[in-house]
Amino acid sequence: MSNKCVLIVEDESMLLLFASMALEDEGYHVHVAANGREGLRIAREQKPDVIITDYMMPEMNGIVMIQTLRDEGVMVPCVVTTAIPRDQLPDNAESVINFYIGKPYNEPELASIVRTALAG
Repeated sequence: MSNKCVLIVEDESMLLLFASMALEDEGYHVHVAANGREGLRIAREQKPDVIITDYMMPEMNGIVMIQTLRDEGVMVPCVVTTAIPRDQLPDNAESVINFYIGKPYNEPELASIVRTALAG
C-alpha cells in the first residue's frame, strides 16, 4: 500500500467518484474537491504528492488553480484532465502542468499517469 496522497479536483461528480475509487484501489490516500477554489484550499492544507485536476470547472479552472499554487512555490506534479486537445489549452498551460490526460480516460490510464508522476 502507498502512503502517497493524491488530490483530485473535478466538477463532474461521477467522474470524481470513479477516479477517487480507482486510485484508492491502487493504495493511494485520496482527497477530492469539486472546483478549483476548493482544490486550492485542500492543496494548501493537505500538501498532496500529486494533483489531478479537470481544466474547465466553476469558480476557478484547473490551469489557474495550478498557476496559483506554482506562484506560491508548490511544485508537486500536476495532471490536467480535459476533453480539450492539449494544443488548444491556454498558452501558460505547458509551463505549469506536468502531465495531460484526455477525457474520457480509463482506470489503467489514470493509475499509470499517477505512478509516472510520483516516480518524478
